[in-house]
Amino acid sequence: MSQLTTGEYLVDVGDHRLQVDVIGAGPPLLVVHGGMGYGHRGFRPWLDGLADTRTVVYVDLPGNGGSDTPADYDDWHTVSRLSDALHGLRVGLGVDRWSVLGHSFGGFVVQSYAIDHPDDLDALVVSCSTSALDHLDESLRFAREVCVSDEQFESIRDALLVPKATDAEFDAVTASVRSAYFADPGLLGTDVPLPRGGSAAAFNATLRIWAGSDLLDQVPSIARVPTLVLGAARDWTFPLEVGARRTHRLIAGSTLHEFAHSGHFPYVEENAEFLRVVSGWLATASPLPAAP
Repeated sequence: MSQLTTGEYLVDVGDHRLQVDVIGAGPPLLVVHGGMGYGHRGFRPWLDGLADTRTVVYVDLPGNGGSDTPADYDDWHTVSRLSDALHGLRVGLGVDRWSVLGHSFGGFVVQSYAIDHPDDLDALVVSCSTSALDHLDESLRFAREVCVSDEQFESIRDALLVPKATDAEFDAVTASVRSAYFADPGLLGTDVPLPRGGSAAAFNATLRIWAGSDLLDQVPSIARVPTLVLGAARDWTFPLEVGARRTHRLIAGSTLHEFAHSGHFPYVEENAEFLRVVSGWLATASPLPAAP
């Protein structure tokens, strides 16, 4: 496999192009964002430490960030459309196999990717995600415990998981609930910037895809791929029992790690531990090549 070109550029995946942001050197690690709506920017600089030993390929999923919006995007209803796009990206970059990390909705996407294209992957990391969005009642119950105000909880309950008419509406709702995603809400606006410039169309695609996709029956097949499952104790979006722990139980032989002091973004709130856990596990599951 030829060395990947570092920098930001577009890659042809068939009927559209995906933007990547490539840093580091070593075996490739694809990193897939959640959302959707904002692209990969929220990962940086938090995950850049993984580039100490890996070529990290940040990608904007179709319709997100700098990637193209497919002509038939409004008809996308299954997560396989996204996993197929990642397969096309691997081919377009000339990568034989790679490790893959997905966070939140991206964790759902990479589970689908491992199901649909298992030969693409040499290792899989599923971070703060789920295998089926069938636990809204439990998420709301937990959100009620951790949210900072009645108004914020009401926004989560009534305004978050509904289609957005405009990009401005999407940004406004995101801003109103964002601090609840952290165990320490004070991080937002200081160490962590508030996302802006989101895409309502991409977010609405997320809702359609969640509704049209349930991976529970297929996830056990991922056992052929070494898998690390990450969860966080204060994450109300995907509470541990219906999120990371359930996915771990479904994937025989997978490794589970739980972050005790984080909400939905342990790579921010417990950054050093996150990098240590992921890098250390990848070194075992997908060893670095021996020095010449």
